[in-house]
Amino acid sequence: LEIPAGKLNPGESHYECGLRELLEEIGAAPIDYSYMGAVYPTPAYDTEVIHLYLAKGLIFTVQSLDEDEFLDIEKLPFKTAVRMVLNDSLKDAKTQIALLKAAYRSQ
Repeated sequence: LEIPAGKLNPGESHYECGLRELLEEIGAAPIDYSYMGAVYPTPAYDTEVIHLYLAKGLIFTVQSLDEDEFLDIEKLPFKTAVRMVLNDSLKDAKTQIALLKAAYRSQ
């Protein structure tokens, strides 16, 4: 399990990329979309930067995957997803960080 993610297209901002990936991968557009910061997943190994956004009020349309993408959407209650991070059943690092940041913001 992981949150939608993707690589930047030439000339695309990370803001635009996040919206595009959300629409492509889960077929949704947010009413509210806010920046939660950047993380460096492997700073001693690579220069990759992951920008995290919180999408609220999703309006679902149609998924539009790339030809080489194969994924299933799994909807979880927010508290369940956070619990999965805390009990070590959700392993993806960017997803863990995004969920914990979002949980902190909702306090």
